[in-house]
Amino acid sequence: MCDDLDAQLGELRARGVEIIRPGSERCWGRLTAVCLPSGAELPLYEPRHPVAHSL
Repeated sequence: MCDDLDAQLGELRARGVEIIRPGSERCWGRLTAVCLPSGAELPLYEPRHPVAHSL
């Protein structure tokens, strides 16, 4: 989970991280995924709903 998906993806791309799933809009937020060195997929999302840390 991140506050600004575009900014986070920019930082990850600058470090050579492969973005393996293009961003998509969901009713609860924006979703994408990056590839870990092991080849596993790590989803990332920017919530569009209230989160506990912002209360």
